Amino acid sequence: MRNKKLIRTVAIISAFTLVFATGVLAAVLGELIKGHDTYLGAGMELSKGVYWTGSDYQTENYIECSPDSAVKPVVVSGSKICNYGNFATMAALLEKQGKHVIAGINGDYFVVANNEPLGIVVQEGELLSSDADHWAVGFFDDGSTIFGKPDISVGVNIAGTEYGFDSINKTRRDGGAVVYTDDYAAATKNTGEGADIVCSVSGPVTMNCSLTLTVESIITTGGAVTIPAGKVLLSVSSNATEALKAAIASLGAGNTVTLNVSSPTEWANVTYAIGSLYKLVTNGVVESGLSTNDLNPRTAVGIKADGTLVFYTIDGRQTGSSVGVSIAKLANRMLELGCVEATIMDGGGSTSLNAIYLGDSSASQINSPSDGYQRSVTDYIMLVTEAKPTGTATRLALYPLSTDILSGATTSFAIKAADDNGYAASVGSYVNLAVVGGVGTIAADGKFTAQTAGSGSVTASASGLTSASVQVNVVKTPDSIKIKNEANGKTLSALSVSTESTTSLTAAAMKNHVSLISQDNCYTWSVSGDIGTIGADGTFTAGAKDATGTIDVKAGDTTVSIPVTVINPEKFDDVTKYDWFYSAVKYVGDGNIMNGTADRIFSPNSEMSRAMVVTVLWRIAGSPEPTTAGTFSDVPDEQWYSKAVYWANEKGIVQGFAGAFDPTSAISREQLATILYRHSGSPATSGTLETFTDAASVSTWAQSALCWTVEKKYVGGVTATELSPQSTATRAQVATILFRMSE
Repeated sequence: MRNKKLIRTVAIISAFTLVFATGVLAAVLGELIKGHDTYLGAGMELSKGVYWTGSDYQTENYIECSPDSAVKPVVVSGSKICNYGNFATMAALLEKQGKHVIAGINGDYFVVANNEPLGIVVQEGELLSSDADHWAVGFFDDGSTIFGKPDISVGVNIAGTEYGFDSINKTRRDGGAVVYTDDYAAATKNTGEGADIVCSVSGPVTMNCSLTLTVESIITTGGAVTIPAGKVLLSVSSNATEALKAAIASLGAGNTVTLNVSSPTEWANVTYAIGSLYKLVTNGVVESGLSTNDLNPRTAVGIKADGTLVFYTIDGRQTGSSVGVSIAKLANRMLELGCVEATIMDGGGSTSLNAIYLGDSSASQINSPSDGYQRSVTDYIMLVTEAKPTGTATRLALYPLSTDILSGATTSFAIKAADDNGYAASVGSYVNLAVVGGVGTIAADGKFTAQTAGSGSVTASASGLTSASVQVNVVKTPDSIKIKNEANGKTLSALSVSTESTTSLTAAAMKNHVSLISQDNCYTWSVSGDIGTIGADGTFTAGAKDATGTIDVKAGDTTVSIPVTVINPEKFDDVTKYDWFYSAVKYVGDGNIMNGTADRIFSPNSEMSRAMVVTVLWRIAGSPEPTTAGTFSDVPDEQWYSKAVYWANEKGIVQGFAGAFDPTSAISREQLATILYRHSGSPATSGTLETFTDAASVSTWAQSALCWTVEKKYVGGVTATELSPQSTATRAQVATILFRMSE
């Protein structure tokens, strides 16, 4: 066994030495791309393998337990066999019995509606549930294991006649008869009519036994019936055979009957047993007729010719991690691992493998359950020892167990220790860390820096302790690089951002479908096109104008690029959020009150023409159709401002000069105030212009209008004392006045 492990480790290392060469280590599951073995103590090893199928991943985890191991497999269910639980709750039950749980896998399939196991359950030699004609695996005190069908026979002898019963501790079918012990549940789970005979019992129910039952009471109410502690129930359906019903009817308190249970000789003395829905491998041959459909997580138990037990899981239903296998492929994988006998356990979301890593004090979830959490199940197979901790470290452990890393990156290794029985212990003495293979350097605190591409290892050694070694694979040039948004972790195929925005990017590299540890310093970032700048840490700062280009990232000789589009999110390129008129221009622009002078150009400092002002007010009014044609000589039909001028003239907002409107001339501040005043209905005003030194220069027809706009703070002075009524108004100023009037 130890030699085989060495070969496997070397094979994995060779794959990386060939720079992740494809086509090596092909297996039932695909191409092995990553894997490791680790010693769990007491003759157990945990193995992990990640395979590439050509389109996705398969991830397996399994424990091999040598026949001479001090660790023994046991079967555990809840306090009742229909009480389900997770690994922690099941392990706690065994710890109370003085059994230290080092590892465990989920057990048999179960009925979801009532948590009843499908097959057999034997614990400490007691038969807690019969086989229901299912396959099983059994474990003996001497360390041997049996696979097959227990073929349990159950009968009750009443007045010299033997009557066959269907099962022990299974749901009673219509027309059937079942023996219940208090190991089943607090009550039966039957629904039909029948009779339940409450009996005392002369001893425990085992695989082969003949027990005297003494009738204490008879219950004929049917349905679910409470099972008293320490008692046995003979539950008979009202549709059972007439002979059996007559025999039951003849019983009364104090009568005795005999419960007879038998099984094949080879199963007679099993200490623990658990059911299985499908046999996978028999005498070194895969069973025929197994399903090749339905890729799911799977759990299995097998044994090799030398007696080594294999407790196996493979994850599934997780794209990008593990897709799962069919039952037929599971069987072939167990055969490939060297199993001569193998049988299935429950799978899907129930598949679970837990173990205590060497040097740890508690168990870890080894596989990745497809539900995203560990599902509670009816029973578990646990690997336990009754050996106690010695308190003295004899072996070192180093974690993580395997590392794939990009040149230039850093990672950390943790040192732990355990005693001869696998219990965590203090490291105590000085531990020397070293790198083998020249792939990097390691500091005393466990910080490793990857340098030269290749495969090597990190070792930990200390005087008087068994050393530890873990695999390290360093890559200079990855096969692929993904650019990701650091904020949400999503991979980017393109990037579209606003001008002057900042986006934090990160890169992730892979070699032969294996993710590599990396940090910012492993990559060189650059941009092409006038899109902005990017820092060494992947922070991209977009430029101030619309642009297209690429962001490029390089590691080793591999470069990847994504297209980048920079877009000004504002309507106008010549207005920024820092301008004093930003909010006003946003208001008139978003409301389509004022358009630009060209595509995406507002021209905030350009003068506003009289036609522009009238058109803006017309749009605010909803662009109504004028009822009469205009009379201005300089406003012909079909100009962009014609309807606006006609409407404004019709409403008395504009009057013109000597029959002309002068549409293209820049509007003066007093003209603007007058138009706005008339548009608002020429309201009364108490405003005054006396604070302005140039008030006398205001035209007579604009006096009231300017008093009103100053009072309302729509139009102020160009300075604190100067009104400048004849100066022109810019587009930004008009936008600001309209924004103030809207508030």
